[in-house]
Amino acid sequence: MSRVERNIQKKIKKRKRKFISKVLFILIMTANLFVCIFTINQSAKSMLGEDTYNIEENIKDLKKFIEDKLEILSDNTKKLISQFNI
Repeated sequence: MSRVERNIQKKIKKRKRKFISKVLFILIMTANLFVCIFTINQSAKSMLGEDTYNIEENIKDLKKFIEDKLEILSDNTKKLISQFNI
């Protein structure tokens, strides 16, 4: 095997290692994020109590708010597009 072929194979191995390390990093950070979110959620429940800390209701309220704003934004966008297409 010549030196050029060995260098090519080394580069291929490095690329594989980089790809594998990137994938592992993403998986580890995702798992870490889920653990942190779970810990924060449990801490908030214990500090505020079950009746006060109701994340589902907050998410539903936020979802309604975002949907309303998106609807207004889409209406305004349609009006602007119709004005420019004259």
